[in-house]
Amino acid sequence: MTIDKASLRRQMRQSKAALTAEQKNAESSAVWQYVEATPVFAEAQHILLYHSLPDELSTHQVIDRWVELGKTIYLPVVIGDDLVVRRYSREAMQQGEFNIMEPTGADTDTDVLQLIIVPGVAFDSAGNRLGRGKGYYDRLLSRTHATCIGVCYKCQLLPSIPAEAHDKVMHYIITPDGIAKHL
Repeated sequence: MTIDKASLRRQMRQSKAALTAEQKNAESSAVWQYVEATPVFAEAQHILLYHSLPDELSTHQVIDRWVELGKTIYLPVVIGDDLVVRRYSREAMQQGEFNIMEPTGADTDTDVLQLIIVPGVAFDSAGNRLGRGKGYYDRLLSRTHATCIGVCYKCQLLPSIPAEAHDKVMHYIITPDGIAKHL
C-alpha cells in the first residue's frame, strides 16, 4: 500500500512536532557537521542555503558561520510561482512570502551556484524529496547544475516516498546519522 503525498505531509508534520527543542538542536548540529565535512562543501564557494522555518533544520546560525568561513551565501526568494536567488546580507533582509526572511538585493543567476542545500518534508535513500507541494524547489533545481544536498531530521528519512518525473533527485541526503545517500 502506498501513501499519498498529503497524508505523508501530515504524518511528517506530526513526527517533527513530537521532537523536543533539545532534539531539534542536537539533530540540526549533527547535520551541519556532516555537511561541512563533505568535499563538495569544502570546494564550494557559492552556496544556496535557506532561511529556516520553525519546523525545519535551523539555518540561522549556520548562515553567518558559513559567511565567516568565506563562503558566499545565497537565499531563495519567492516571486510569484518561482524562486529567485539573492545574495545574503544580514543588513538587507525583509520578511517575504510565507513569513520567510529573504534578501532584498538583486537577483543572482543560478549558474553561479556550486552547492544547494535543500529542505524538504521527507526524503528517501534513493534521493527523492517530498516538498511542501508547490514545486518551488523543483523548478529552481531544473535551472541549475549545482550539487544538491537534501537535509533532514531522522524522522524525515523514509524507505520510500512518492516521486514523479518532474521531481528533482538529490545528490546527497544528510541526516543526523550521516550521509544516507550519495550519487
